Amino acid sequence: MNIPSTRQLLVQVGSLLLLLTGMSVDVFANNDTLSGQQLMNKVYERHQQFPYVYEEQSMVLEDSKGKRDTRRAKRYTRLGSDGSVKFLLLFEYPEDIRGVAVLAERDAQGRIDKRLYLPALGETMLDSAGDATSTNFLGTDFTVECLTGEDLSTYRYQRQEDQVLDGIAYHVVDVFPLEKRTTNALRRHYIRKDNLYITLTRHFDRQGRVSRVQSHHDLRAVDGDMWRADMILMVDKKEQHQSLIKISKRIFSSDYVPPEVFTESWLYENYPYKEPADEDDYEAISLLREAMTQ
Repeated sequence: MNIPSTRQLLVQVGSLLLLLTGMSVDVFANNDTLSGQQLMNKVYERHQQFPYVYEEQSMVLEDSKGKRDTRRAKRYTRLGSDGSVKFLLLFEYPEDIRGVAVLAERDAQGRIDKRLYLPALGETMLDSAGDATSTNFLGTDFTVECLTGEDLSTYRYQRQEDQVLDGIAYHVVDVFPLEKRTTNALRRHYIRKDNLYITLTRHFDRQGRVSRVQSHHDLRAVDGDMWRADMILMVDKKEQHQSLIKISKRIFSSDYVPPEVFTESWLYENYPYKEPADEDDYEAISLLREAMTQ
């Protein structure tokens, strides 16, 4: 048995490192030549959601005075073969909002329908007014689009100069409305070069100032090159308010996301009408309804 010498081992290791480094450079170089649209397509191809995703989440909301509100919720996501997305966010805790749900669907053309279920109002769904791309829901700092992802066909993307933040190299892409020609971007995505995952998004107001910052943390590979974040933070700079989502369980299985969970009848059956206990509950329900229909 021939045992390689130290010199031979160093040469072999050096050759391997050179090969791996060259491969990495080639990958980055290929991405460097892509347009903003092509790069976003590649990001979504790699990290696009599984057809069926079930999550258990904790939400911590904090206002400008440091007051915190903790909620627990279940999230169901189902991706259709035509590119449509069905989304259900169902609150389980605290008890006074148990069964409150946001039911949303984005069709293949990118149109979003969003409705609210309040068990204390009986078997009825409230149409949520406002644009699902800009309207926060249920007192959080998130919009439905923030959590379900962008429809790439409804925006145009423009690359900016690459940046290094906290020692991590990023591709930078600005997002603009597709139809309206403007120099003001809606938001700016920071895409990690090593795994093509968007870990930072800065949202801009009409004056081009940063209004909100969304960041993804606790990244981990869930299937090959596909990554997920187990923690998502949205900070509202103007309102000095922030919302933190912590995913404690994530399951990729159709058994956990049957089609019926996205129906009104399923909500009515599993979270039926519950009469408010006192006048304070009636007042809270009225305020919640008003907030969702403004």
